[in-house]
Amino acid sequence: MEQNGVETVKRTRLHEQVARTLSLQILNGDIPPDSLLPNEDALSRQFGVSKPVIREAISFMDAKGLVRARPRIGTRICAPANWVLTDPVLLKWRMEAGPEQALVDDLLELRSIIEPIAAGLAAKRATPECRAKIDRAMQAMSAGSSLEDHIAADIKFHQAIIEASGNELLISSLRPVLEHTMGTSFEHFITSFAAAKASVAFHQEVVTAIHQQDEPGAVAAMRNVIERSAADIHNAVGQHGYT
Repeated sequence: MEQNGVETVKRTRLHEQVARTLSLQILNGDIPPDSLLPNEDALSRQFGVSKPVIREAISFMDAKGLVRARPRIGTRICAPANWVLTDPVLLKWRMEAGPEQALVDDLLELRSIIEPIAAGLAAKRATPECRAKIDRAMQAMSAGSSLEDHIAADIKFHQAIIEASGNELLISSLRPVLEHTMGTSFEHFITSFAAAKASVAFHQEVVTAIHQQDEPGAVAAMRNVIERSAADIHNAVGQHGYT
């Protein structure tokens, strides 16, 4: 909200709201690398919040590699090489700022590297409880009556596959990144309910391979799922004109 040129944030967790606004300006290039943010007094007036809120916001951004705050120097904008792109919040903000083709390709490559392996491991290691969780997600995907329902079930399906891999490092460290990657890319680029429903049969091939404990089959089936998803996403990217 703007009143007399002053942007006032009026929500809970004010520091995150301030951080998001400033971060989007950094991510879309409005505030270039190596430049300095205004001082605390100026930012406090700009957002209509206290200086402690501004300090929390700067600390929040600092942890994500967007800025570096130094005493007597100020808060300097970091180059993209310093951004912590595995941070789910930063990844979401970067997508909001307008994803470049390179970012979309990087996200798809990450999925293509990890998820087929996870599916293969799930075929070998999935417990009855894990298989049941995969089945429930698959059923929800098949029964979804809207694009929103389908996307929610699709994300749960991939989460369940990662959990069924039995690899604790994958589950604890990479699952959050993959989950947010999938959620963000699906929400931004999967806009056709018909295309989403057409993918159900390919997901079912993954489920079948896991139940049959067919590791190579699960790897191949998941790779096929991701390749089809990549084609849909690249088509959407082309329509939106991302560069």
